[in-house]
Amino acid sequence: MKHFSLGLAVGAGFGMVLSLFEDKNGNRLAKPVQKQFSAVKDDVTSLTNAIADLKTAQQELKDATPIAKQGLTEVEKEIEYYQLSVSRIVDSLQQELDKLVQSTPKNK
Repeated sequence: MKHFSLGLAVGAGFGMVLSLFEDKNGNRLAKPVQKQFSAVKDDVTSLTNAIADLKTAQQELKDATPIAKQGLTEVEKEIEYYQLSVSRIVDSLQQELDKLVQSTPKNK
């Protein structure tokens, strides 16, 4: 780790020296690097914002999950109640049908 700091300092110093030189056209070498650095900085900012939005959405999903589970439980209970009531109606109709079948005379 101590060599990292030394390498970082040497690299920064070398970069500063290079930025003072000019190319054939008279442009300083630092200008294109500054544009790239600015673009990278904008990308990092966009990524940071996207991560913050993701965390917000994740929290909203966590908050909404119990409500959704409760809604599903209520729907499940309503379906069970509906099944019971339909089952009773079907049983009642089946009994009535059996009575009708038994009471009708058979023609042979």
